[in-house]
This record gives sequence, structure tokens and C-alpha cells, in this order.
Amino acid sequence: MKNKILAELNEQYKDCPTSSATYEINGNFYTVTAHFVGEKNLDEIIYRNAFEKAFAETEKKAKEI
Repeated sequence: MKNKILAELNEQYKDCPTSSATYEINGNFYTVTAHFVGEKNLDEIIYRNAFEKAFAETEKKAKEI
């Protein structure tokens, strides 16, 4: 991102959609806000997530044997 300051990023992406989710970890609540700026290849992200999930499931089953 070429060392942009937070105010510059806020201005650049102010019209992009966002979503927020709150998670509880060890009794502490954290709010995560995702900013959808369209800079990722969705096909690559979905493929990587599916591959990692399938690999983890296969690895777990292999350990059970």
C-alpha cells in the first residue's frame, strides 16, 4: 500500500462495502470489520480456502488411523 496513513486509506475506501462481526475469545469480545475493496482474486481465495479445509480434514482423518 506504499505507506499510506490511516486517514488516506479511510478516504480512499470510504465508499466500499464493509461488514462487522463480534467474536468472544477467552472472555474478551473483539469486533472485526472487513472492508471489501476489490483487490483480491475471488477465485484464488475460494480455491485456497477449499484446499486448506480439505487438507486439514484429510490430515485429521489420517491421524485417527
